[in-house]
Amino acid sequence: MAKTIIRVDDRLIHGQISVAWAQTLSTKEIIAIDDVTASNKMLQTIMLAGVSKAYNPKIITFEEAYEYLKKEIDGNRLVIVRSCENLEKLVDTVTNLSRIYIGNIQKTPHSKYNLSSGGGAVLYFADSDVEIIDRLVARGIDVVLQMVPSSGLRTWEQAKKQINK
Repeated sequence: MAKTIIRVDDRLIHGQISVAWAQTLSTKEIIAIDDVTASNKMLQTIMLAGVSKAYNPKIITFEEAYEYLKKEIDGNRLVIVRSCENLEKLVDTVTNLSRIYIGNIQKTPHSKYNLSSGGGAVLYFADSDVEIIDRLVARGIDVVLQMVPSSGLRTWEQAKKQINK
């Protein structure tokens, strides 16, 4: 059965997605969901330029995503959003959710916790991000932190130990 994997990565579609993640996850479809990028044809062209058409890549708005993600596909689907806030908008829409990977979250004025772990990892969380992920984990959703498939994977429970120090 096909799975849907969600990744939080504020860069959306980039080299690691199209080269490493798509292959590792046996992805048949890559979908970035972002209202700003979906409304800017130049940004879309730049972001999709290096992605193989074999992955049927697309960038859509959240409104489009609510309908689109109900469609079944023959293979795994990788959905990418920019922030943890966007997870709650999607989680109930996604069918066959396998896992949520937290990949890259830049520091913002609201960031309070730095969970970056070397190797280029950039992971800054605000209290609201922690609350959102806690709610998802409490619902039984598997949430992990991992930059690239070859790097170490941390469960949310492991990452929370850094926050609770």
